[in-house]
Amino acid sequence: MDAEPRPSNTCERRPEVITPTHLLSMAIAATALLSLLCACRPAPPDPDALVGVSITGINYTDEGVQDFFVDGAWGANLPTYGGGGKTSCCVMLPRTWRPGLTVKVKWTIGHYTRPWSYRKHLSIEEEGRCCWTQRSLEKTVPVQKYDRLEDIQIFFLPDDQIEAWVHHSLPVDPAHPSGRPYPRDPRPPEEE
Repeated sequence: MDAEPRPSNTCERRPEVITPTHLLSMAIAATALLSLLCACRPAPPDPDALVGVSITGINYTDEGVQDFFVDGAWGANLPTYGGGGKTSCCVMLPRTWRPGLTVKVKWTIGHYTRPWSYRKHLSIEEEGRCCWTQRSLEKTVPVQKYDRLEDIQIFFLPDDQIEAWVHHSLPVDPAHPSGRPYPRDPRPPEEE
């Protein structure tokens, strides 16, 4: 019996010849790839671009801050002579400080008009009617110069003064640009 003939390998290897068409195709492909790589490089950050930063408050007064807002964003509430323990989100600030930069701060402060020894037996409603006073204030204040965008810190100072700082650490850090120490209550403790 005759074996069936096997098909021969008809693919013959031809010598590679680079034609002008091949060169043009490779140049177009290389240009397209290079264009894509260049397009992926991030642009330098826009110094005027607004970035959301957290809000922290620090109270240097003998009145509690019931709540405060910075450019409409809620900050928190603060005890007398304290704060800085929590942050809220967010205020939009430019990546780079510029002269004339301000924020609008609205706040409500209050205090008891009678000592705890007088109030301790009253209900919350009675205590509020007899012994509590509060007021709401609003100020537009300059944001102190910053070199690097960090959290905004609102300082509540005596005589309804406000300062706005942008920094990564609280006033417990001697390197804080405000030069202020952390607030301390100068009053003697109330007696029971």
